[in-house]
Amino acid sequence: MTHLEKSYKHMIGEDLELLNFKELQRLEKQDKMSQEYAHSIKMKAKSLMLENANLFKKIEGGCRTCHLNIDIMEGFDNDLETDGATQQNLHQTNLNLTLS
Repeated sequence: MTHLEKSYKHMIGEDLELLNFKELQRLEKQDKMSQEYAHSIKMKAKSLMLENANLFKKIEGGCRTCHLNIDIMEGFDNDLETDGATQQNLHQTNLNLTLS
């Protein structure tokens, strides 16, 4: 059995009776460090997920604002077209009155 295989067995809790006190302490320290690392990664992932959710909300809000602006601009364009047609009608009416 290779050293790597022995180490693996020890890490999964097998063949521990063959270890002396210092080796057991080293294994416990490795286990604790691994747990702390896993916890750190979990907290980073949670933080990134929250940040992602916040960014998504900002994007979603921005899209609503864009759609609102587009709706306003389309309404403004329609008003300009209506005003233009009204002005043209007034101009035509003035021409007719002048010619009469």
